[in-house]
Amino acid sequence: MAEARVAARGEVRTVAHGRGYWADAFARLLRSPAGVAGLAIVIGLVVIALVGPLVIPWSYDHQDLPAVVAYGGPLPPGSPEHPLGTDALGRDLLARTVDGARVSLTVALVAQLVVIGIGVPIGLTAGWRGGKTETLLMRFTDIIGTFPDLLFIIMISAAVVETPFFGVMNGLLATFVAIGLIAWVGTARLVRAQTLALKQRDDIEAARAIGVPEGQIARRHILPQTMGPIAVAVSLGIPAAILAESTLSFLGLGVQIPRASWGSLIDSGIDNITRAPWLVFPPVIALGIALVGFTLLGDGMRDAFDPRTSRR
Repeated sequence: MAEARVAARGEVRTVAHGRGYWADAFARLLRSPAGVAGLAIVIGLVVIALVGPLVIPWSYDHQDLPAVVAYGGPLPPGSPEHPLGTDALGRDLLARTVDGARVSLTVALVAQLVVIGIGVPIGLTAGWRGGKTETLLMRFTDIIGTFPDLLFIIMISAAVVETPFFGVMNGLLATFVAIGLIAWVGTARLVRAQTLALKQRDDIEAARAIGVPEGQIARRHILPQTMGPIAVAVSLGIPAAILAESTLSFLGLGVQIPRASWGSLIDSGIDNITRAPWLVFPPVIALGIALVGFTLLGDGMRDAFDPRTSRR
């Protein structure tokens, strides 16, 4: 009825496409308590990751060996120089936790770019072309999807880390490749389902009838309308990527020393749990906050882009 009244006044307003669509979704996100909480946590993490190294007087790899030797082991939290303490090598735990945030956020975002770069073209092509092309692409997707995610990521990461060229990248590139090569399956299936639904619409059929090239229709009409669900999938895929990166680093297959990762910090903290239990708390708390924040943001974005929500 609202759309009819707008049309009766002679106004033209696009809600489902372009800026109006995204502005409307963002407004609904801001009305969601979970979405706002998740957005605040994510912004806070990004600010800490960017500003932290500029404020903290110690770098992530600086060793305060005199203080450790004088104390006789890792410094406990509470000192003005090292508020969260140090590890056994005298490296500031606050600086290393912040560096772990930078690593985890970078890995998660780049891995999602890999996911989009692989999953979106495969899903769009399969859904638009149909026939044997769809069968071939989706069977390939099903084959990749049958592998246990964590096991497949560990296999790829171990193989890449052993390659001399990738080894100099300190494990970061290995983690990008490992997570991206397995996580695109869900995105491909999502884009294919959206494409199958969209290509049956009257405006798409009309464009095909007047001779608009199919590639142009797919790029300019189908793909933009799948960006909302893709954005939701990316926001929900980021916490999974962060957890996967932390797991790899915990197992020694992710980011390599001297760079810090929440997973490697947790591993180091567990090794010293009896004499320095404080080492495990900062990375565990930071990892938990990041997972909760991105999950809440993903849930809020899912509700914001839900078509049923837009009709309320």
